[in-house]
Amino acid sequence: MQTRSFRTPLVVLGLVVTTVMALRAADDKSKVKDSDLPSPGTVKFTSAPAAVQKTFKDETKNAKIELLGKGIGEDKSAYFKAIVPIGSNDYEMAVAEDGQLLEKLLHPIRTDDLKLEDCPPAVQKSLKEDSKSAKVEGVSRVTAGKRSDFIIDVTIQKTKYQMMFTEDGTLMSKVMDFGADESDAQDAATDKVSEKPEKPQKKAK
Repeated sequence: MQTRSFRTPLVVLGLVVTTVMALRAADDKSKVKDSDLPSPGTVKFTSAPAAVQKTFKDETKNAKIELLGKGIGEDKSAYFKAIVPIGSNDYEMAVAEDGQLLEKLLHPIRTDDLKLEDCPPAVQKSLKEDSKSAKVEGVSRVTAGKRSDFIIDVTIQKTKYQMMFTEDGTLMSKVMDFGADESDAQDAATDKVSEKPEKPQKKAK
C-alpha cells in the first residue's frame, strides 16, 4: 500500500498525519511493525507473560495479535503495547507485566484506499467540475467517528495536488503537493504511539 502525506485544514483530522501513518504501517502486513512500537523493541505475543496474553485476549475478544511492543515505565516495570483491531475499530492498548490494563484508547481515524468510482457521486461530480483535466493518482477515505472525507491525489498539467472533499461533494482544500518528507511524518507517528501510558497520580496527604 502506497503511503501518502496528508495536508488538511480540517480540525477534527488535525492529527491525521501521525495517526494515519501509524495505522497504515500496522495495516501493511496486518500486524504491528517496529515503527509503531515503544523501545526497546518487539516480542512475539506468545512470548509475553501469560497474564499479559490473557488481558489482551479478554479485552479484544480474542483478536489476532502477532507482535507486541515492550517498554519500561518510570518505575522500571515492563509493559506491553499494541494497536489491535476490535470489531470495526482500532484500539491502542498497554498492559502491565502482571496483566493489569493500563490503557485502552480508541483510534478514531481510519483510512481506506479506494478507486474514484467507489467515492460518492457528489465527490466524483465535484472533482470533475473543479478539475476537468485532472489525472487521478490515488484516492483515500479518511473516517473520524461518523464523518468521512475523501482525499484525492491528482496531477493537473504536470503539477501534483491533494484535494479533500466532504461526502456531499464540498471541496475543502486543494493544495499543491511539494513532496513532504514522509520520514518526518513516520517519526511523528512513532513518537505519538510510543508515549508511555500514564499511571494515576497519588493524592498528596
